[in-house]
Amino acid sequence: MTTTDPQLVTAAETARLLGVTRQRALELAGSTDDFPAAEPTATGGRVWSRAAVQTWAATHPDPGPIFTGPDLPPDYGHPPQIWAVMNRAASEARQLNHPWIGDEHLMLGMLHPDCPGAARLVLESFGIRAEPFRQALIASMGDPWETTPTHRTLSPATQLVLERANLEAARIADAEVASEHVLLALISHGHFPPGWITRSGITADAIRQRVLDATEGVGLPEAPPLEPPPPSQAPWAHAPDLAPNPLGHDPHRRRPWGSRGFGVPLGRPPKQGGWAGQYFIDRDGYPVLTTDGQPVHFVVDEDTEPVLDEHGHPMLGPVEIPDGARLITGHDPT
Repeated sequence: MTTTDPQLVTAAETARLLGVTRQRALELAGSTDDFPAAEPTATGGRVWSRAAVQTWAATHPDPGPIFTGPDLPPDYGHPPQIWAVMNRAASEARQLNHPWIGDEHLMLGMLHPDCPGAARLVLESFGIRAEPFRQALIASMGDPWETTPTHRTLSPATQLVLERANLEAARIADAEVASEHVLLALISHGHFPPGWITRSGITADAIRQRVLDATEGVGLPEAPPLEPPPPSQAPWAHAPDLAPNPLGHDPHRRRPWGSRGFGVPLGRPPKQGGWAGQYFIDRDGYPVLTTDGQPVHFVVDEDTEPVLDEHGHPMLGPVEIPDGARLITGHDPT
C-alpha cells in the first residue's frame, strides 16, 4: 500500500517501525489480538495509525526476528528467483536471435508462465500478455537476426536493474528478492519498456501499488488484454520510401540502425542539418537509402532540433550528399 497521510503507515512502513519483515508485520496484524486496528484503503488493502503502531511497539519489544535486509548469496551473486527471471529472459533473447539481453527480454521473462513471484500476475492484471508484448517488441526493434548469435551479453543497464531489485526488496522490507522486485526496479528508473504500454494509461505508481496489493493478499482486478499499437504509431511510420539494401532486407524492419558519415577530401565532413554529415546504416552495414538513392537521417528544423511527428517520434527524411563527398559503408575499408 501507499499513503500520503503522515499519520498513517503502510505494511512496509509498519515493518520498518517494528524492525521486522513486511510479511511478519502482516502476520502480527492478522494474528495478534492487541495489534492496532487497520483502516481500509481504496484498493482493498490496509493502513495503520502511526502513533498506535509506535505505542504497540513500545510495549512489545520482541515482535519477531529482526529484519537486516533481503537474503542474498554470500558471493554477491543474484538470488534464485532473479536467476530464474534472467534465464527466461535469455531464452526469449535466444528465440528472437538477439545477441543481447535487455529490459524487454526481462519483461518477457517475467510474463513466462513458469516465472516465480508476483510479477506475471501483476502485469496480466493490467492486460499485459506475453504474445502481444513480444509482437510489439518485434515491431519496434525490427525482424529477428537471420544468423543465430553464438553468445548473448547482458546490457549494463539491465544488469543495474537486476542489482536494484535487491534495493527494492529492502525498501519494502521483503526478505526474499523475487520477480516483482525486478518489475519495481524497471519502473523506478524509467526502464519500463516499450512505450505502447505507458500510452495505454498504465503508470509506474499504479504498477507499484498493484505489486504491494498482490503481495499483501489483496485480490487483483481483471482486465481485458491490451492490444499492441497500430502500425501508424511505429517510429518509422512517417519515414520516406526506403529502398531494400543489396541483401534484399527492408530497412523499415531492421532497426535499430547505426550511423556513419560522409567521406570528404582531407577527412573534413561537412555540416549537414546540424550533424557532421551523418546518415543511417542498417545492421548489415549498408546505407539506409530512399528509393531515389538519398541517405536517410532525422529531419531537423532551423535550430537543428529533431522534427517530431504526431506521436512524438523523430521524423526521418533524406539527406543530400554534399559535393565532393561519398558514402562510407560498412563494407568499405577506406
